[in-house]
Amino acid sequence: MDRRPIIIPPVQRVTLTHFLTRELVRQGIKRFHRIVNHEGGENLPNEKCPMIFVSNHQNGLMDPMVVSGLLKPQLHWLTRADVFWNPFARKYLMECNGIPIYRQRDRLPDLIKRNEIIWDCCTKRLEKGAVLSLFPEGNHLSKKTIRKLKRGLSDLIGLAVSRSEKLMRLKVIPVGIDYEDYPGYKRRLSFRIGKEIEWRDLYDVKTKCIDYLKFTARVQEAMSTLAIDIRPAEMYDDLYPYVRAMNTTKAKNEAWRVILTELDRIAEAGKSEKWRSDVIDAAKSLREYGFDNSMRSEPWGLDANHMAKKKVWAVSLIPFSWIANAPTAIQQYLINRRGDQIKALEFRSTLKAVSAMFIYPLSWTFIAIFAGIYTPQFWVGFLGVWTWATFGNRFYGWLQGHLHDHCDALEGRRFWETEGNHDLRKAWTHYIEMIQKDTAA
Repeated sequence: MDRRPIIIPPVQRVTLTHFLTRELVRQGIKRFHRIVNHEGGENLPNEKCPMIFVSNHQNGLMDPMVVSGLLKPQLHWLTRADVFWNPFARKYLMECNGIPIYRQRDRLPDLIKRNEIIWDCCTKRLEKGAVLSLFPEGNHLSKKTIRKLKRGLSDLIGLAVSRSEKLMRLKVIPVGIDYEDYPGYKRRLSFRIGKEIEWRDLYDVKTKCIDYLKFTARVQEAMSTLAIDIRPAEMYDDLYPYVRAMNTTKAKNEAWRVILTELDRIAEAGKSEKWRSDVIDAAKSLREYGFDNSMRSEPWGLDANHMAKKKVWAVSLIPFSWIANAPTAIQQYLINRRGDQIKALEFRSTLKAVSAMFIYPLSWTFIAIFAGIYTPQFWVGFLGVWTWATFGNRFYGWLQGHLHDHCDALEGRRFWETEGNHDLRKAWTHYIEMIQKDTAA
């Protein structure tokens, strides 16, 4: 049996399977993450038209789940072809608008022919008003940077337009995802939608291609205004604690623009050898006093004047949250324990969220059935336990987010006010001063 068949995806725009799956995904990511920012909805076109969303890619399979769950249109994803070779996976992925893409590593003699079929499918779906979503960086990396982009996006647009002039109305819209803590339950997540990226002036009618370098620069710039892009890249580990201390996921509107301005200033300052040397030395000194990049610098902030407020009221509600989450407590503990054992940081939240999406409702159903059996009226017991489980877990997650804030407030005060932290605090203050130093001074 040929385990690597030639796959011809159907031409479709929406499916019922995708609709149902997306609702499940949306509930899963909202239960796992604390979505505090969902900005830029006004940048989405009002009319139905072909679109391609482009996003940064830092957190494994969680990124496509977030994008699919938080954007209204059904999205079509280009996915590596080898996962389609299983007939059951292929049928499900096709129903979820998945499109296989063949890579050089697949070592197929007819790779070009196969991808021609895929490009034709993409063009026909876009003509029907489908919405594609891509990660132009090509792969994921758990770092807060916008890496060098691949040319697949510009090639796809050039091919699509050359085959159908109707696609000159195609819109390319950037999206940015910013995680406070990749695998952290109920840690903040920001989701920003940017303005349309213009590409038509870069399309050459004669060559039927888009100027790759200019278009990539535009996409890179657009994505850098929506997600964190730490530069210079070679100083990433030295700058990372400072950027985290700015609490980027909390920032909205003007506060976000201030952060972008500071990131641009740091990138420009990085051209100075003296500044780079001073920052690297300060970061090295900070590590010598016990700091490492696994520690959270968000509670410390950039100075003692920006400590978070304590939420004592949240502590008082802890016993109620335990009762509320009782039908889910064991499952949640086992899933978190298994997820934390995964070595790759960028796949921990994926396992936790996906497992919970299926295990929670199944376990609630079984518990509710048993409750109904031992209740004089079955449906009263069943619906009572189901309601307790689903809303109790939601309350528990909501409170966990506020408890994180309370713990951060306590950690901030411990850091800035406890005498035992004098040396680390002094090293942190010096580190901040070196990064903020004016290179012209």
